[in-house]
Amino acid sequence: MRDAFHPKSLVGLLIEVVLIGVSVFLALVANQWNDARQHRERANETLRYFREEIVTNQKAIETRRQYHEALRGDIESFLQSDTPKTLQSFYPMVHFHGLEPVTFERSAWDLALANQSLSYLAPQLAYAISRVYTRQQALQTLENSFLQSVLGPSTFASQDATGLARSMEAYLIDVNTQEPDLLKLYAQLLPKIDAVASPLQ
Repeated sequence: MRDAFHPKSLVGLLIEVVLIGVSVFLALVANQWNDARQHRERANETLRYFREEIVTNQKAIETRRQYHEALRGDIESFLQSDTPKTLQSFYPMVHFHGLEPVTFERSAWDLALANQSLSYLAPQLAYAISRVYTRQQALQTLENSFLQSVLGPSTFASQDATGLARSMEAYLIDVNTQEPDLLKLYAQLLPKIDAVASPLQ
């Protein structure tokens, strides 16, 4: 019968400890690899959502740019003209058929905040995306504030259109500044997303 402390028993014990250690190490490596793979998948999924939403918002602005520019020019011409500043002369000169504000999609942003998937993106890219959505929100707030404060049931009650025209002119000056700025941000951001996002499988 072997002694419990026989050298061969110690060697066997050491081998078992080494094997257990190696197994634990491999399990940790496999777990880390799996976590990294899941993070990459979530990052790609998040970026695909962002790209789709940003392209939608980009098109929404592009379809309104010409009208907003023309509307601002028409209002300026109306205010500078010798025509009586009445609603009857306002409509033919201004060609007004609504302000056509942009309603920005933001589901991808809300989802990214809810599931914290922004943390899977590179900090510079996450910042660039956040900047775009902040600028979109600023324009959306401007639009909503103007619609609520200026355009109401009593807006067209008076025949004098001077106040309305001046308010719309000031509003459109801001809109025609912010919309091109957003289009530039989209043009800068989309290639950055495309550079790191994997294509759809």
